[in-house]
Amino acid sequence: MSVAFRRGSTTGPADLDIFIRNPQGDLMDPVRLSYAVYDRTTGIEVLQGSPACVPFKISVGHWYACVVIPADANIGDFVIRWTIQEIPTDPVYQSVMEFNVVGDNTIVSFTGNPDLDRLIWSLRILLRDNQPDKNYSVDGKEKIELMVNRKPIIVSLKELWEIIEKGRREEDANL
Repeated sequence: MSVAFRRGSTTGPADLDIFIRNPQGDLMDPVRLSYAVYDRTTGIEVLQGSPACVPFKISVGHWYACVVIPADANIGDFVIRWTIQEIPTDPVYQSVMEFNVVGDNTIVSFTGNPDLDRLIWSLRILLRDNQPDKNYSVDGKEKIELMVNRKPIIVSLKELWEIIEKGRREEDANL
């Protein structure tokens, strides 16, 4: 799963966000943008709420879905379907993101190390279903910027993987 949320939580700008880019790669605001949330815990997608929720704008071309996870929500797989029309003459298309609702006793730490967890979390958000049909161009050389302890660091995906593996080895050595 791309992201996990506890029951009773509300998603924010860093959670279920989407970037809309024109063919040149520049951020742009589409003429139409909405989302719908579906519960897939039974194997069948069941609409939760409105079929056309309005997202919140963070900046040009950057939007997020504010989803309130009910305290009695099913535990398991959920889907958010973004409906997008970039310009009036374009066809409408959809982009899908998956997320998971977890119970209160679920540990959501990857490693137990908060700094390493932030790095992994940022990578997972970066690689999440962010319009992969349009924006899929990730290789080991691509540079990404991550915020760690409120400080930006720039690393390649290969370097990030090496940092994660080093952290895992150190955690295993300490056990």
